[in-house]
Order: sequence, then C-alpha cells, then structure tokens
Amino acid sequence: MIAPQPEITVLGVGNPIMGDDGIGLELLSAVQAACPDPRIEFVDGGTGGMDLIPVVQDARKLLILDAIAGETPGQVRYFTGDQVPRMLSLKLSPHQVGLLDVLTSARLLGREPDVVTAVGIVPESIDVRLTLSPVVEAALAEATRQAVAVIQQWLGDQVPDKENE
Repeated sequence: MIAPQPEITVLGVGNPIMGDDGIGLELLSAVQAACPDPRIEFVDGGTGGMDLIPVVQDARKLLILDAIAGETPGQVRYFTGDQVPRMLSLKLSPHQVGLLDVLTSARLLGREPDVVTAVGIVPESIDVRLTLSPVVEAALAEATRQAVAVIQQWLGDQVPDKENE
C-alpha cells in the first residue's frame, strides 16, 4: 500500500556550522515539536541544493524555513507566492542560490507546489560557528509562531498573522 502524500512539506535549509545560516534547521526542529501531525512531512534539507528537487516536486504546500536577507538582524520575515523567488534571489548564502534553482527546476519540469511560503530570520553573522547569534536566538520563538500559524491556516485551523507581508 502506498503511503498518502502529506498535505504539507516543511523544508528547513541551512548550514549549522555557519552560525546564523543554521536558522532554518533550528526552526525546523522547533516547528516539528510544535506541530506533531501526520499530515506534515518535515525535511532537513541542510545544504542539499539540487538534490531537493524531488522534495519540492512532491510537495503540495511547501513551507521553507531559512535565514532570510534583510537589514535588521533578528527580524522575522514572511514571504509567500511570487515573493519567495524574489527573496531567494537576494543570495544571502550559497545554499539559497541552489534553492532558487530547485524551485525554478521544479517549475520547468512541470511539477511544483500549489503554494510556497517562506518564514525566516535575518541573520547577524554567517561565520564558522556552531551556535546562533543571541539576536537570532531571541527571534526563534516569534519565527516558530509565524511558521506554525501558516501550517494551522493550511490545515484549516486558523488564519495566519500576516503582519510581515
């Protein structure tokens, strides 16, 4: 028997040995703990690049968790729809170029998610370090809350807070 396709795919990306570039993976862990639901597939994308094409192609609703470019370190940012490729084109880190390529490839191959949203935090420092900066660490709870709100809205539980759109 074939397992049913999950309703939602949550994809955390980043490099945990590059300080704040590990934001996506920290968020993935927090969101997974807050939303234990069999309708959700949680994927540690790390720095997978083009290897993530099948994950993106198979996703119906894709939530990307990542470090997101911006001017204020620690700011939680939310993007959806066509905003996501524009956000990824800012090239905050090397894996984001790959993620933009992954989304583009999925589209060109004719299989892409119905909905794509990204939630992340503006990093302070992307240097070789195994921990997040204090300002980013302090923003994790808010970013987790926003990601969980997206999931709840997609599952029909409630409307997300879109103050950062």
